[in-house]
Amino acid sequence: MHIEITENPAKRIELAKAITAEKSNYYTEEVLESIRTVVKDKTELTDPAEIEAEMYKTIYYYWVYGCPASEYYYLGFYNKTHDEIKEYVTSREKVIYRNRLNRLEDAHLFNNKWDTYCLFKDYFGRDVIKIETDADYPDFCAFVANHPTFVVKPTDMGGGNGVHKVTTDPAMTDEDRRKLFREILAENEKNKKLYHRGKENSMILEELLVQVPEMAVIHPNSVNGVRVTAVHVGDKVHIMYPWFKIGRFGQFLTSAIFGTLDAVIDAETGVVITPGCSEFNERFDVHPDTGVPILGFRIPKWKELIDTVTELAMKVDTVRYVGWDMVLTEKGWVLMEGNFSGDFCWQFCLNRGTKKEFEDMIGWKLTKDFWWQE
Repeated sequence: MHIEITENPAKRIELAKAITAEKSNYYTEEVLESIRTVVKDKTELTDPAEIEAEMYKTIYYYWVYGCPASEYYYLGFYNKTHDEIKEYVTSREKVIYRNRLNRLEDAHLFNNKWDTYCLFKDYFGRDVIKIETDADYPDFCAFVANHPTFVVKPTDMGGGNGVHKVTTDPAMTDEDRRKLFREILAENEKNKKLYHRGKENSMILEELLVQVPEMAVIHPNSVNGVRVTAVHVGDKVHIMYPWFKIGRFGQFLTSAIFGTLDAVIDAETGVVITPGCSEFNERFDVHPDTGVPILGFRIPKWKELIDTVTELAMKVDTVRYVGWDMVLTEKGWVLMEGNFSGDFCWQFCLNRGTKKEFEDMIGWKLTKDFWWQE
């Protein structure tokens, strides 16, 4: 495959067209249309020819820098020079680092929610069950009796896909309860078709996490957690730019892909040091829905959080790079999930790349011209 660094817009488009032709098995019309959709969502372009040119521009950036179209926009690469972009860790580069730090055979410990629960049960602070067949119906009944409101999650999907909250009537009939049980199980096939992900036929049910009022105040409808990226190098655990995951629009989920907010936290003090940022290039010093200040917000019990994450990071010797999602409840800090391929979201909040800092930390760096050559 021929690719080169060029500042010439026409040459970039020419190179991208050549790549899509060479890789036509991947760049199907469906894939190209999905990229066009991102372009339309992230720009004000309406002319089909301009949208097409912009689509090819993002494809060029993907093969040169390793950023998908959405990342190209939310990291603001369209306003950055080649040298500035090379300071960032992009999505495809992140995978290379992850594969060096984490043993892929152990990915299931984090990508499969039931495996995660079984391994880190002592850190969950809530009841969790897995349902897969009619034989699990008695467990479902007992769980719902104890937790009329609970969270449903596909066992092996990420990004908030298929996650939702269920509230039941304690006086529901057995017929209604059995109907609900089967409806939840049936979500599996719907989710697989909708998100093109997942192999498991089971679903996870979790007791609803109740956060402390000090964390709920910023957006009461969501569980506002903290992502702490821990990198285990030698006998030391390094903490990379934690961030506050803040809900928005009254939504239950906090995930940047849904337009919610992220804000970087000082790893030493637990104080938020950036505005709340969305992947739509919005920045808020004050929460737009609740009026609560984001910049300067102090996360309670910060030392306890870092101590807990440090413990977690030492649990699996073969997985040394994990993004831990933590929630503060009356029981203390509990684990929501561990991310085997945790993102570098702090970069878009800081508006700068942290590649050199990360490479210095792990003692290894990329050496090729392009990520796909590594």
